[in-house]
Amino acid sequence: MGLRLPGSTGPQRRLRSHGAMVPIVLAVLILPVACSEPTPDAPSGEVVLYTSMPDSVVNRLAGVIERRFPDLDGNFWMSLGSGISLRILRGRTGDIERLISDEMEDGAIAADVIWLADPSPYETYKGMGLLAPYEPPPDSSIPADYIDSDGFYVAGRVISMVIAWDSRLRTEGPGDWPDLLEIDRSAFPGPESGAARATIRALIDRFGPEFFDTLATSGGVSVASNGAARDGLVGGDFEAVAVLDYMARQAKSDGASIDFVYPASGTVIIPSPIAILADAPNPSAAKEVVDFILSQPGQEIVVELGSFYPARMDVAPPQGAPPLDTIRAFDVDWKALTADSEPIGPLWADFFEQLPLSP
Repeated sequence: MGLRLPGSTGPQRRLRSHGAMVPIVLAVLILPVACSEPTPDAPSGEVVLYTSMPDSVVNRLAGVIERRFPDLDGNFWMSLGSGISLRILRGRTGDIERLISDEMEDGAIAADVIWLADPSPYETYKGMGLLAPYEPPPDSSIPADYIDSDGFYVAGRVISMVIAWDSRLRTEGPGDWPDLLEIDRSAFPGPESGAARATIRALIDRFGPEFFDTLATSGGVSVASNGAARDGLVGGDFEAVAVLDYMARQAKSDGASIDFVYPASGTVIIPSPIAILADAPNPSAAKEVVDFILSQPGQEIVVELGSFYPARMDVAPPQGAPPLDTIRAFDVDWKALTADSEPIGPLWADFFEQLPLSP
């Protein structure tokens, strides 16, 4: 369980390797056989998930499974019956987008389910006819704002970006985005991260492009991912960074000398969607997987594993996290962001032209 198999070939489908991409982690989670026999028509077989969910969540699945359902020999997927396996291919949102584009050129997308950071690529895929209609279970208690109005995708978690700082250097950190401009050594993830891309767009709309131009000339650097920002902060390379809230929460919980704040002027509250592909090779099993992720026990495990805010209103947020409705949020038009996402990469390169993006 949680086995890393970069570039491997699964027993039912071949997932191509793309040498020009940032390496994508391929993990296989074999779901144990339940105590009871499945019905003959029960969904079964392999479900392939393309996701930007963090590697640490994938690798921790096995331990959490064993803790939550010991009476079923660790079968956390008990609602799925036996015979379903989940193959997870993980990369940054930009990596997954390129993989899907390359596979489309080859004639077929290998994924059954995609779970990326923000809604903007889903709007593109919906317009291309790549997504299957999906309706969450009627008792899901997921807010309407987290469900695609056209019925193609649903939030599976909620994330946002915060400002985190090295608490060994300062007891009080930056309280708002402009305060980052006063930090000698700061970092901001580049737009390969879907969450960062949405936040970059929102900050440009709020403060103007001068915000990032000033950040780049006052000691700020661009890093390849939120994980790189977190690691650089924990390792002492940076005094303060923009980073995803759950990463900051986990790092602090693990004992890192950091603290963080939801910026006073606001941040982007991102419903991170999950969707089934229209041509999914195993659609019935894919629906079972998505239904379970959106169920109450599924969302509880999402919170426990990743310290994410849940998509369901009847599931508690991570311990110590403020209620989501108390966090000031920027307004984001996800359809407009979809149309405007392509120029963000070149714009970002212009901001940080003297500081090449990390590989």
